[in-house]
Amino acid sequence: MALHIESSTLNMIMTQHQTHSTLGENYVMNHSTDKKYYLGLGKTTFNSSVCVLHNDGQSLELWSSERHSRKKADGSWPEHALKMWKEYYGKHESGKLEIAENRDVKTPLFREKQLNRAIPFFEHVKAVELEQYSSGLNTDIKFLPHHYCHAMIAKFMSPFERTAILVIDGAGSHGEDIPENHPERKFVNNTNLQKNEEYSIYLLEHGKLTTIKKHWQQFFQSKKFPKHWYSDGLGTCYEKVAEYIFNSKRAAGKVMALAGLGTPGEYNNSMELLESLDWNNSFSGKSKKEWEESPHLKHYQDIAASIQKLFEEKLILLGSDITKLIPNITNLIITGGCALNCVSNMRLLKKNIFKNIYVPPNPGDECIGIGAALALYYCDHPWRLTPHENQHGYFGASSSVPSDLQIKTTFDGYRITKHDNIAEDSAELIAQGKILAWFQGRSEAGPRALGNRSILARVDKHDLKNYLNQHVKYREDFRPYGCSVNMEKCREYFDIPKNFQNPYMSFAVDTRDNFRETFKEVTHIDGTSRIQVVSVGQNKLFHALIKKVGEKTGLYAVLNTSLNVMGEPIVENIVDARNFLDHCNVDNLVIGNYIVAKNLS
Repeated sequence: MALHIESSTLNMIMTQHQTHSTLGENYVMNHSTDKKYYLGLGKTTFNSSVCVLHNDGQSLELWSSERHSRKKADGSWPEHALKMWKEYYGKHESGKLEIAENRDVKTPLFREKQLNRAIPFFEHVKAVELEQYSSGLNTDIKFLPHHYCHAMIAKFMSPFERTAILVIDGAGSHGEDIPENHPERKFVNNTNLQKNEEYSIYLLEHGKLTTIKKHWQQFFQSKKFPKHWYSDGLGTCYEKVAEYIFNSKRAAGKVMALAGLGTPGEYNNSMELLESLDWNNSFSGKSKKEWEESPHLKHYQDIAASIQKLFEEKLILLGSDITKLIPNITNLIITGGCALNCVSNMRLLKKNIFKNIYVPPNPGDECIGIGAALALYYCDHPWRLTPHENQHGYFGASSSVPSDLQIKTTFDGYRITKHDNIAEDSAELIAQGKILAWFQGRSEAGPRALGNRSILARVDKHDLKNYLNQHVKYREDFRPYGCSVNMEKCREYFDIPKNFQNPYMSFAVDTRDNFRETFKEVTHIDGTSRIQVVSVGQNKLFHALIKKVGEKTGLYAVLNTSLNVMGEPIVENIVDARNFLDHCNVDNLVIGNYIVAKNLS
């Protein structure tokens, strides 16, 4: 069962629930019928964002800082995104504006004061007329706990009437920063005032969200390497291992892929693993070439395998604990950055602790702005979403969807043709072995390419992975590529449960033995593939494209990787798409109903 939300609107069918989904007694808004907007500010360490949700619940849009600044994992104050919000809405709309915000680890106000001590930050904010969105200048902005924002997204996207929600990430809010009048303040006491959220457990039942448990973590300096701070949190440990192996805390996905090549060591817990690290052997370079020439590759592989093993074991234990805390629970939603670990998600599913496990398309901090906006919305509208048949995650700004005129103008001078059946004609190019940049509709609000901002190719194209690594994506050779497959054919190629649906590439599933060779370009060394199961309701055009590819090649699947090169954000708008086409070795760009050739005419 999954939730259907149309691309143009959220098509929310809601029913009144007697109990408020509340931010806290003093946080509840007036139930006004006036036109209103709910603005969520994700002022996070990485991937800051701005989200707007309309009072009618029919429009939700996300401006991700990195997509507009073109700086990967942009955690700066969301000036770029706010300017986009003001440009798009400020000139055409009016109404009451409610604002809520979050920043992980420390509050946005704490960070803004830090910035103001270093530079005249508040003066700059006033100069660019964004003081309304600064908590240092606008005391009406409401601060929300980090895990609570993650849980709001899970509530919004939930396909279940009754489900447990596990929020687990690197580090959430500081205990003392949770407002006194917020319902989660009751989980704060003298022992965890100075600690940060590690994981939180919620119960969502008929639209009512209840916090069940919070587990806290504390940071401290390493005894052997004082420059490094550790905690007993497993998400934080994963980040530190990523920093150790790849010189980047944001490389957790690479660690997960590398783990398949290593042999795990015997570590009892995350602290034991962290204290074993000799930072003199950590990778300190920047480039792919430097990493591949490191003398410590085998060591890195084994450390990656070790943290992955610890993480999987911890997740399974948490799953068992949840069933004890919440009797008769059969469904689980996992969110927070750790939910992007598709290998551990599949392992937990196979344990049959839960009948169904669901991961939203945007579990990481890039969508904290969405969670903050939703929390405000649910205060005024204490309703629940009725489950629908399909879901999607295309919540990027509608202003990035180009018109025909914009396409023609932007690609003036290029060999460009308009097509009556873009799925048919694009499928023919893929069948011929061409590699396509695929740009359609609103962008995915999350890190996975789900068929609107994708690079596509035949899954059985010989040596495709090497070509992409060397000429298009420039990724490390050990990293696997994802695969999008139509729902009607997925069980033919992959060994997955009967009722399993995976619309967001959230699970690494086993490729069937008789298709291992055919799907080797999208199958990892461990025999799994990170797949997206595509339904008509989720993405009609993308489903039609894959169907046409299947009719021409016999395989109803395509290699699908994000429309970017390594180290850059996913393409957001038409200018980004043109720059990508100009500088990357794809054969064509498909944008709207147009196919643009690589070379100029």
